[in-house]
Amino acid sequence: MPIGLIHRRGTHGIDEMAVFPSRPAERKDMRRRDFLKRSAAALVASSVSDVALLSSARKPSNLLFITVDDMNWSLPDFMGGRHGLTPNLDKLASQSHRFVRNRTTAPICQPSREAMMTGRVPHRSGALGFTPIDAGIPTMVTVLKDAAYYNATIHKTEHMQPPSCFPWDHAIPGENRKPSEYGQGVSDAIAAAQKESKPFFVVCNINDPHRPFYGARAAATMDHNDEGEYAVPRLIRSEEVDIPPILEDLPAIREELSQYYNSAQRMDISIGRALQALKDSGAESDTIVFFSADHGMPFPFSKATTYDYGTRTPTLIRYPGMSKPKTFEDLTCNIDYMPTLLDLLQVTAPKGMDGRSWIPRMHGAKGVGREFVVTHVNGVNSGAEYPSRAIQDDRYSLMFTPWCDGRLKFRIESMQGLTYPAMVKAAETDPQIKARVEQFTTGTSMAFFDLQEDPGQRVNLMDRTEHRKRIQRMTQALHEYMKSSNDPQCENLERVLAGKPAIVIQPHV
Repeated sequence: MPIGLIHRRGTHGIDEMAVFPSRPAERKDMRRRDFLKRSAAALVASSVSDVALLSSARKPSNLLFITVDDMNWSLPDFMGGRHGLTPNLDKLASQSHRFVRNRTTAPICQPSREAMMTGRVPHRSGALGFTPIDAGIPTMVTVLKDAAYYNATIHKTEHMQPPSCFPWDHAIPGENRKPSEYGQGVSDAIAAAQKESKPFFVVCNINDPHRPFYGARAAATMDHNDEGEYAVPRLIRSEEVDIPPILEDLPAIREELSQYYNSAQRMDISIGRALQALKDSGAESDTIVFFSADHGMPFPFSKATTYDYGTRTPTLIRYPGMSKPKTFEDLTCNIDYMPTLLDLLQVTAPKGMDGRSWIPRMHGAKGVGREFVVTHVNGVNSGAEYPSRAIQDDRYSLMFTPWCDGRLKFRIESMQGLTYPAMVKAAETDPQIKARVEQFTTGTSMAFFDLQEDPGQRVNLMDRTEHRKRIQRMTQALHEYMKSSNDPQCENLERVLAGKPAIVIQPHV
């Protein structure tokens, strides 16, 4: 079995790799483990050399970085979707390496995007909620600016702060969801870079499928009543949608999911416009194309939580000279984007990143993946503090939620619209849905879920004796990670494990 890794760098907790054998038997043979380490290191060195040889004869590559808001991991056909909502994204997936078990380190807009751009977990960049990163933290923008790149962004400028860390040469702020605006924005940015004879880094941030959704009353003005360019070619009806395991099969939920599906269709049209603009520019053959959602779907038990549907974000990467597209099921994270892309661009990476490059893995290295991924929630859009951590492996999730005190109720943006009110109404007569609402709004400080048997995370297995060893192992790993990285919630984890109440101070909001 491969060796699992949790990264630790520098005095802030993460500069060497902490090695956790994936099976107890592996602990018995230290020489074998050392051999595996040396073998992995040799593969890494060989892979990086392959990339250098591949790229040395070409001018520096460009980078088109496409993000979308709030996309559920299972919507695209390449992830098992069955409605043909995303033909442009699926075509890109057929040409790309696919990291299908990737997670965001923070399932909230601003800290997620700032993690992508820094390669750091939230408490090591300063982006604990809807807050800027700390001044002086290197970002993709500052690093590529120093490498003489032309840097441009389309939308989401407010989620990449402060300006000193994101010194764009060209920026289009706003929340417009008109597909042609993305195509024109990419075209204009590339033209400006070409005029200055510079390689480009263009970030195209598509605002769909964020709330308010396609066809919702609250979106009518923003989306021009879904007319003209804002319209999708075929409306998905409520009876056509698939109910994800985190939600209930209620008429209002079906209606809102159909709106969400239609927003995803418009998202895909915008992706197509951005990719066509790249092709029309003549720079496609020398451009890396990278795609990711910022986090999961904006419904209960997803966005702004560390539940599985909030954090899973499949990722695509297509680059000049790449091998045949492959699907990777390694445990990866969006803090890996920056080191991976800088590696491909042959730009020296700054010190202090928590992520790791995927280049060795894409070029055949074995035994260098993670055993666990840790995800984080701190502050939410309202300014309230709902800290949570989840440590996940390839099957199980251990969640630590220190804000749960039996009195505080969870309140987030995803409770707007049709779905959550429908759950509350149904809870009046359905005990199972009532328990589900309680789980979401009141929570529990420690929970353990089998994602294979219970993908909706409805059954807390924390007290099951058959899982005791795994729970102990994951609790230990979470504590070691939090302690080594100076996680501000580490003391609360220690308090809860000692049978004491956590302390979470709420700001005045």
